[in-house]
Amino acid sequence: MPLTLDVPKTAVLVIDMQNAFLDPKGSIARMGIPIGRAAALIEPLAAALGRLRRSGVKIVHNRMALLPDFGDAGILQRAFPRLKELGHCVKGTWDFENVQGFAPEPNEYVIDKIRFDGFHGTEMESLLRCLGVDTLVFTGIATNICVESTVRAAFTRDFRCIVPRQATASFTAEMEAGSMGNFAFGFAEVVDLDEVYAALGC
Repeated sequence: MPLTLDVPKTAVLVIDMQNAFLDPKGSIARMGIPIGRAAALIEPLAAALGRLRRSGVKIVHNRMALLPDFGDAGILQRAFPRLKELGHCVKGTWDFENVQGFAPEPNEYVIDKIRFDGFHGTEMESLLRCLGVDTLVFTGIATNICVESTVRAAFTRDFRCIVPRQATASFTAEMEAGSMGNFAFGFAEVVDLDEVYAALGC
């Protein structure tokens, strides 16, 4: 069956399109993690976001934002010991800022987070409920970390989750494929971006 979406009840989440994750000078690349595959998403997703905006759908930017002393980083520092040394996603710094082409527009929403899950400890759910949103289209990076964590959190809160294959990426194909398998099995509808355009009339 063709994908159907109700524009007033749908929001596009743009996850972690930040210098930290996607620029060669960002903290993730400086940590030694190859970012090429994720960074290749920048140009096509920027174009896709421009097209999605024309539909009138709500846009919510979801960003990592940590304190300068990393007092809120918790177990993230055990998983990634160099985060503090590299100033990863410290709010107000260049590392934290969105990559070029992803600055939120005046009528868009921004939710900052301190964990992979965009709902944890944030006003995400409250915002979406107030906006009358019941369906989320997921975009951004990394498919297997913050995207998957947020999809799972949304699903447990009874949001319908849509993941366009061409709108998210991870640092390796294997990581991405694993998440796509998880999504399709039990958490989300995995679709092509063209299906989303058609459903939103853009």
